[in-house]
Amino acid sequence: MQEADPTSYRNTNVAPHPSVSPAISEGCCGALDIADVGRPDAPVERAVPEGPTAHLSVARLLLAGLEGVGGDGAALTYRAGGQVHMSGGDFTRVPTECLSRLWRLGLNTTDDPCLGVKTAGHWRFGRLQLMDYLVGNAATLAEAIGLMAQYSALLNTAPNEVRLTGGAGTPGTVTYQIRSGDPAVDAVASQYALAAVLLRASYVTGREIRPLHVGLTSAAPPRHRELADRFSARRIDFGAETTTMTLTPADLALSLPDADAQLGEVLRQHAAVMIAAQVSSPVQAVPWPWTDRLRQVIAAHLADGGLSLPAVARTLALSPRSLQRRLADEDTTWRDVVDRVRRDRASTLLAQGLSRKQVAARLGFGDARALRGALHRWRTDPGL
Repeated sequence: MQEADPTSYRNTNVAPHPSVSPAISEGCCGALDIADVGRPDAPVERAVPEGPTAHLSVARLLLAGLEGVGGDGAALTYRAGGQVHMSGGDFTRVPTECLSRLWRLGLNTTDDPCLGVKTAGHWRFGRLQLMDYLVGNAATLAEAIGLMAQYSALLNTAPNEVRLTGGAGTPGTVTYQIRSGDPAVDAVASQYALAAVLLRASYVTGREIRPLHVGLTSAAPPRHRELADRFSARRIDFGAETTTMTLTPADLALSLPDADAQLGEVLRQHAAVMIAAQVSSPVQAVPWPWTDRLRQVIAAHLADGGLSLPAVARTLALSPRSLQRRLADEDTTWRDVVDRVRRDRASTLLAQGLSRKQVAARLGFGDARALRGALHRWRTDPGL
């Protein structure tokens, strides 16, 4: 493996990053304003705005990770802009501001210094689609990491620093620094990205990869032993200029046992075509059915304890009577839709290990007994 040139794996196919607004409650990622949601004359498709974008799979994985560490997925989706639940194909992308909003919401709910690495722990091979398969079919771990950097625009076109330096018989340093314009977001998102690289490295090599050193831009927390343990790092430093991870020459030289060289070549050609298509046609409409918007708004109001038909109608910029008419057009009622949202959220929250008392409080039931009655009516196993 040739020594990596510090500039050869930079992501140069990027657009200028816009300034990041600190307000979480503003319009939905700049693509769909809350005032538009559910308006009778609102279009069902909106184009992703120009500027840095991320593949939809990245947003979905981040949302799943934040939900896995205790976040309310429906509320996060609604407050971050709603686009992360949308269906789409290989070219479907969302503004990177959606990712920043998700991270801000996560940071607002916890001060856990391990938030990034814990969220990354929900990665599974294949969830990042083409990128995962590119990496899995490299000849060595050093080549796999080089491919992550070379084709990073598949996942995110923001001007992030992604590179591998060193190697070829010497330790190699992976730099993965997110550049969103918000230092707090950058710190946690970079921790997440670096942890995801480490998880992917361990998966494709079939063995634990232990970094010689990890450097994080965040300040040292009062207790950082858990961070070191989760990175399996022999040394971890804080307050660094960029987020880095140094790997041993032996680890970088590891062959990938399941790699297919011919398939890898085909995938690299396909990745180049995909990136070229992003440049020539960077905008794709993202559908958002009205009923999905309604369910997300209901779930968000359930989470903050303010659920009522007038409140939901107001959020959707409808009168209560107009909302009821639209429900009738869908051959359903307010009570039925709320019941279905509660049923789905109950299954999800119970599966995450919350107690019935906690679930009852989140879903607006008077007590755990009322929830048990609803579970029986839904024929849902309380042990989910």
